Amino acid sequence: MLQAILLTFLLAELTLYVWLARFFSERGMSAATIVANLLLLALLWRLSHALGSFTIASAIRWRDSRSLPWGNSMAALANEFAARFVCFNWSQPFPGFALGADPCGTAGGVPILLVHGYACNRGLWVTFRRTLAAGGLGPIYTITLAPLFGGIDVLVPKLDARVEAICAETGAARVMIVAHSMGGLLVRAYLAQSRTARVAKMVSLGSPHHGTRLARMGIGINARQMRDQSDWLQALAELEAANAASERWKPPAALSIYTLNDDLVYPPESSVLAWAENVPVSAIGHMGLVFSESVARRVIQHLN
Repeated sequence: MLQAILLTFLLAELTLYVWLARFFSERGMSAATIVANLLLLALLWRLSHALGSFTIASAIRWRDSRSLPWGNSMAALANEFAARFVCFNWSQPFPGFALGADPCGTAGGVPILLVHGYACNRGLWVTFRRTLAAGGLGPIYTITLAPLFGGIDVLVPKLDARVEAICAETGAARVMIVAHSMGGLLVRAYLAQSRTARVAKMVSLGSPHHGTRLARMGIGINARQMRDQSDWLQALAELEAANAASERWKPPAALSIYTLNDDLVYPPESSVLAWAENVPVSAIGHMGLVFSESVARRVIQHLN
């Protein structure tokens, strides 16, 4: 669904530029000036994608007296702009071309499943998957989740089916999972349903484990579930606590990496997971986490 939405927007944008080019041409504007103006317009439109959430998050931090170093903030904004530019203009509208077929990487190892987050698809992992493969890991699989704005619980059976299919294909008893943003909550919900035996290791990147105040900007059931102090998050935490008390539930070795400059998960400490090793980073944006080579290498270290 996301792919269709993005392709529609890109086609509509292209149609607008064609109309504008004709409009300007009829008024005597030179071809070079038309191209320059259209390129500037396209750049400003894409910059607004990152600048909007960055401005809102910065305002909340300022109000809470939690302003970050200016250099880190600018680096995070640039990082986030680059990540969203690739994701929403190339890898997610055209995931088949950007990623190719699954799996990739080294055969014979413990399979790795990459789980995207809110309003994304498998194209999110275009750079991250390549870095993991270059690090000698594999086979590496991806998944595209639907419905786009449905409840997280609805996605649990889909994740379960994907894990079972990977185990059947590879003959492996367990997989390792790397999840971004909402994907980390999905994996927790999956594990809470007594599926820990299937997961050897888990990594979450920028996941709002305790919710995010900025989820109010989102739409859909899943966005409401990710709000801070949401009923869904509290129910998930209670289920995990009950599982832990039964002594029959042992979560996998987990790593939670989050960025202090996150413009979608606030406060950033909401990514701290009690039963994981928690690693904060800075000067990186929310989607930029999956485009950061340093983050990918830290993940490789954990998975190895």
